[in-house]
Amino acid sequence: MNFIQRHQDEILVEWATEARKAASARGLTDVELKNMIPLLLSALTGGAAWAAIGRHIESHLADRIRRGFEVAEIVEEFAILERCVADSARRSPREERPSEEEMARIFLTVQSIMVRTTDVFQEHMRLDEQREKRYLRQLRTLADDALRPPDESQGPLERRLHEAMQIICEATSADAAALLLYDPESRKLVTRAVVGDAEAALHEFAASVDLDSFTGQVAAHAEPTEVSDVVTTELEVSDALRFSGIHSLLGIRLPRHHRFLGIMYIGMREERRFSSREIRRLEALGEGLTLHLDNAKLHAELHKQLDELEVERGLRERFVAVLAHDLRGPLATVKMSTRLLRKLDDGAEQRPEIIRRIDRNLDVIDKMILDLLDVSRIRAGQRLPLRIEWCDLRSLTDEVAEDLRAVHGPRFEVVGEHEIHGMWSHDELKRALWNMAENAVKYAAADTPITIRLERGRHDVRVLVHNLGSPIPVEDREHIFDLFARGRASRVGESSGLGLAFVRACAESHGGTVSVESNATTGTTFTMVLPDDARPHQPHPS
Repeated sequence: MNFIQRHQDEILVEWATEARKAASARGLTDVELKNMIPLLLSALTGGAAWAAIGRHIESHLADRIRRGFEVAEIVEEFAILERCVADSARRSPREERPSEEEMARIFLTVQSIMVRTTDVFQEHMRLDEQREKRYLRQLRTLADDALRPPDESQGPLERRLHEAMQIICEATSADAAALLLYDPESRKLVTRAVVGDAEAALHEFAASVDLDSFTGQVAAHAEPTEVSDVVTTELEVSDALRFSGIHSLLGIRLPRHHRFLGIMYIGMREERRFSSREIRRLEALGEGLTLHLDNAKLHAELHKQLDELEVERGLRERFVAVLAHDLRGPLATVKMSTRLLRKLDDGAEQRPEIIRRIDRNLDVIDKMILDLLDVSRIRAGQRLPLRIEWCDLRSLTDEVAEDLRAVHGPRFEVVGEHEIHGMWSHDELKRALWNMAENAVKYAAADTPITIRLERGRHDVRVLVHNLGSPIPVEDREHIFDLFARGRASRVGESSGLGLAFVRACAESHGGTVSVESNATTGTTFTMVLPDDARPHQPHPS
């Protein structure tokens, strides 16, 4: 490792320059940015024990997680170090360059640290999720107790709210937390519970809902409101808060939408920005706290909302689990194929097939990433972005059928019009047709034909995908095009629940519709209707 020792300063300077570009948006100081790499370089030269490196990795990781970094950003710091070491070796005179064995040892060491970092991050995320569930469960228990008829064992509402804010403060590791409820008569926010180091200073009676105040900004927006320093902010805050020792504030509206109940905010003594993870957790806790703010008349409705939240959370977790499971297959194939390429001679006959295999699996990964983006758009109620162009629907359908035959065998038949042209988005229609046919495979009886029929109307076209097999139950048909609906169907196995939701989003983005008919006699038919020209149905660019 003498090479690292001779060029340590040069490598560190180059690394800091490159890493600062990647992390500049996070606002790290120079010391915070470099807190890990000098020790790692010292370990590579034998100047630091690997046991100390392990402890430092966990400390480094905890700091990055607290600041909202994702695992890819954390690992990128080590990837930059690999590149800097390689660049320094290439620039060195030939007689000073490290041997291939030495470079391999360096890279293997750094890569093992990257793997260790990823493992620690995933374990932290698992524990963090369990911690969030525990606090949400505590809030729900508190809300359930408050909604029961009062008895001697229960205290007044203020005591319950104070207990809830203690849970919020502990869950977010905040130095202070406050709950203010809206009084319609005075049109003011009244402080109902405050906890933390600055409890006495923050226990003011009423606060403004004017838009030039911090409390007013929180009340007016569904998205969280953040102040990095109350001393210098231009927003109106009370003198008690400004001189309480609390600097950074994060406030949320309760609830985010619908009837306004109040606001909740947490405070930190240090002057800093809040990470995306801290914001998300406070929002989740705010949703749980909202349950505690309603009265006993809404008892049944609150329990229903809780059940729906749990189902939605479970479906999201299932979707992520299925996606992660499905990604491992193509990633493993690509990794294995690249290893084979490195071992093959330049003239090896297997090279073209291996490259095709890599391309196919990268296409699968690309489709999964597109599915993730579509989830965000569909959940936000947005239309899919379309690139409208002149399309031959028959040619596109034949292409999809051919790809399906390669996967599922020769059971797909395309019938109907031989030439159907129109103005549509080629890529989105191709994905929608594939999803409709894949759905037919799941429901169809084994080895029965699946027919894709094309029909032209007066001003529209119809794509019908038909299969024979068990009919879809009526209760499933009502929500089958909803996001994650497939996850609710008990007879469906590991499914992400995105396929038919994307079909509907694609049809509606084109200005069309999609529907399903299913019975034991004729089988199941999914029908997508599209206008000849989708351009008039696109949102105006402004």
